Amino acid sequence: MRRPAVVAVALLLLIAWQPSPGRTAAALDEQDDDPPARSLPPPPDEQDDDPPTRSMPPPSDEQEDNPPVQSMPPPPPSDEQDNPPVRSMPPPPSDEQDNPSWPGLPLLPPPPPPEESDAPGVPSLPGSMPLPPPPPAEPAAPPTRPRRARLPPRQDDPPEPEPPELPRHRRTPKDPTPPRTVVPPQEPGWAAVPLPMPPMPAPGRPINYSTTGWTTMLVFGDSTVDPGNNNRLQTMMRANFLPYGAGFLGGRPTGRFSNGRLITDILAERLGVARSLPGFREPRLRPRQLRRGVSFASAGSGYDDATARISNTLSFSNQVEDLWRYRRNLQRLVGPRRAGQLLRRATFVISAGTTDLFNHYLATNRSGTESWPPYENLLITRVANYTQVMRALGGRRFVFVGVPPVGCLPLVRTLLGTGAETCHENMNSMATSFNRRLGEVVRFLRNQRDIRATFIDVYPIVSMATIDPKIFGLTETSRGCCGTGVIEVGQTCRGRLTCTDPSKYMYWDAVHQTERMNQIITDYVIMNSIGEIYA
Repeated sequence: MRRPAVVAVALLLLIAWQPSPGRTAAALDEQDDDPPARSLPPPPDEQDDDPPTRSMPPPSDEQEDNPPVQSMPPPPPSDEQDNPPVRSMPPPPSDEQDNPSWPGLPLLPPPPPPEESDAPGVPSLPGSMPLPPPPPAEPAAPPTRPRRARLPPRQDDPPEPEPPELPRHRRTPKDPTPPRTVVPPQEPGWAAVPLPMPPMPAPGRPINYSTTGWTTMLVFGDSTVDPGNNNRLQTMMRANFLPYGAGFLGGRPTGRFSNGRLITDILAERLGVARSLPGFREPRLRPRQLRRGVSFASAGSGYDDATARISNTLSFSNQVEDLWRYRRNLQRLVGPRRAGQLLRRATFVISAGTTDLFNHYLATNRSGTESWPPYENLLITRVANYTQVMRALGGRRFVFVGVPPVGCLPLVRTLLGTGAETCHENMNSMATSFNRRLGEVVRFLRNQRDIRATFIDVYPIVSMATIDPKIFGLTETSRGCCGTGVIEVGQTCRGRLTCTDPSKYMYWDAVHQTERMNQIITDYVIMNSIGEIYA
């Protein structure tokens, strides 16, 4: 029984081995995913809808073990000659197909070896030509086993999970992306903070007086620039006691209404004149200090002489008289010619008006807004007259400092009852109007041939610091550092306790500013405007 079965199997294999004109090899196992190469059209009688395959010649007795593949005539010339053509062969009959699964769908490249073919019942044809390799521009790594074309999933098949996306540094380990530059957080500058005021200009470049020849500074005004001229006067407007001057050079009180240096002291250092300016009425004034400059200012005075008489201090007229005495002493020291040269090159700094405005508003029983225009005209007239007198005494270069927002002073808030969070609008309006008129005087002086003048508007920067003190490193702007900070000034501040860090405060007492605020005004406002008188 076994021998006839073996003979039958052998006959079947022999029959399957011999091809006939109607019999062809099975379709190629797989097809490349790359764009298919152009193939020759099959004969008209053998053309079919299936993909074309290569035709093989029938074997003969004289054929070698590896019979050569029958050559086909070359295709007509075209733009696609780079890809060799593939010969087509007729499809096998449907009733003799050994792999009926998924008919008409090719497999993905590359073709598997004969022993791993998906149709084990069909032997490999001897001398079969391999598929052309993929184009070199898109090389594909051969998979470990053949992959079938992706088919639409059946209803009973679970969805195929997608592979998780690897991190970027794992997907491209050979070419890692450069690390990002991490910028540390920075404190925002004052220009980055939105405020109703215009942005401040950058600090100006210091001018060296020793190279320009401008080696003298002369100061006139009120308590904002008084270095101690009231120390020997019978007046309440004195500050030659602690806690005033606690942060000054040497830690001693000198009569300055601040914990340290004034605006004119800092300006003199920036300009290379001296570390501080002494008062003209200083009893120990040395000749060298006289040549470099002095201050004639007196706390409690103003452009109106009546303002100084209220507190028994030196009026502006008295200060101009002291300028005449200074000129005479300088002539005795260096000679008339050299004295005249020093005065023509000297810088005249005028800072007053705050006391005039404050006393006028209180004296008129808070009706200063109605009587302010006539009084403002009086002050502006006095400014122009005093400037002409100083010009006659040798002055040529003038720096006029405007008034700050007087309605925001802690003392004004307390006396007028606006509270610590609100400034007095009427007094601020008066200060703004006075600064505008003072600027007109400066423009008039500029039109004169031998005079150079500039106007320093401190109102915007003080308002900016009051609105948002953090942009300047301050924390307190509604009260002073001495005592309660809302009423103490002058004698009422004597012996009082002070804050631990005055550099965080805008005001030292209820009216006058700290050295830190004086530095801010000098560096950000004065140094940007004073250069035009030395051009």
